[in-house]
Amino acid sequence: MGGTEKRMNDILSQDVQISDVVEQRMKDTYEILRRRQEITGKERSCTKRLRVAAAVAAIVCLGVPSAVYASMKAGLFDGMFGNATKKSWDVIHTEMDNSKGGKTAIDLPSREFVPVDEEKAEEQIGQWVMDEPIVKQIGEHVLTIESFVYDSSGAVMYYTLGRKGGVTALKADESTNAAKGAMFTDAVDFFFSVQCGMTGDKDTIFAGDNTYVDLEKSTDELFYCTSYMLWSDDMKEGDIPQLVITKYPDILSELYKLQPDLTGMTKEEAADETLWKEYQEAMDKVQTEAVDISDKGQIPVREIDLGEQGHLVYSPIAVRVDMSKGFGLSDVEAQDPGNMKYMEIKFKDGSSYVVSDSENMIENNGYILGAGEWYKTVFNRLIDTDEIAEIIVNDVVFPVE
Repeated sequence: MGGTEKRMNDILSQDVQISDVVEQRMKDTYEILRRRQEITGKERSCTKRLRVAAAVAAIVCLGVPSAVYASMKAGLFDGMFGNATKKSWDVIHTEMDNSKGGKTAIDLPSREFVPVDEEKAEEQIGQWVMDEPIVKQIGEHVLTIESFVYDSSGAVMYYTLGRKGGVTALKADESTNAAKGAMFTDAVDFFFSVQCGMTGDKDTIFAGDNTYVDLEKSTDELFYCTSYMLWSDDMKEGDIPQLVITKYPDILSELYKLQPDLTGMTKEEAADETLWKEYQEAMDKVQTEAVDISDKGQIPVREIDLGEQGHLVYSPIAVRVDMSKGFGLSDVEAQDPGNMKYMEIKFKDGSSYVVSDSENMIENNGYILGAGEWYKTVFNRLIDTDEIAEIIVNDVVFPVE
């Protein structure tokens, strides 16, 4: 990156004349950064902020090659797809609470993170990455969506969550990173998720996710998070993902106390219960806010359709496979993601990316999801689709022509 840094220094040393539009963008950027500092209490240099803003203005005004602009977003691309601060791990043999007063032995698959070529990432997906961060104050926490990109199968979202005195909304450690991801605690009065469409609408598409918290970069007061997401149904052209924030009238642990046990009770009996009424009154106070995350559109996907012999759809960030074709599975078996035993992407140069190998306990992905007959996975790295030679799923080979 030495050449890129030199070009950046050359730009910053010039006497640049900027337009009113660019100047306003600089002011907007500075305001976003100022708000983050107020909320998180982090000490940052104003001089450094203005220097970055000036660099952005210079790039806009001078028409510097996109490679330089890509370097400005290096941290975002690395956070989403790289390994500068993410740690790979081998198979983990551990125990978990079985809720019966004992422990159950489990094995957690190995996972490998790899470097990302920032300039290549800009070329591949830069035009579909959101232009500016979304900053939302939620009670004592501040949520900042730093970067987001998606296709018809899934999405990757890079965000920070901060709170003075310590983040209390998420439980995150090495064990959550290796298992099902960071979890919301019941000590907060909010929840956020990503979806497309209004909750309750039969056509609403929800995002299942696994959130990896970068423990090396994060502090007690600011978590750096990568959320690997997969859609409950395939996104259509024009569908816009939304950040949905749900605010409750009390912390979740208190609301749980109000929720009655309806086992063995009729609706009429439950309606007469004081506790049930209190719970209903609390739920009536729930507030929901939906914010469009990105209008940049979807990363285009490619298909390999072998008819009844197999069908899959892929992009640089995700893949989905129709498990009802080519694998000898019944309609019921096709809906079980556990029947996907092996996935490998082979490249033209002879290298390969083993996405999943159940026999050898390898899961080099961000998240997996069974959605009907579709097995979906979002990668934990960025794939150059132009360099793919073939994709192997179980014992079926999908050649790329």
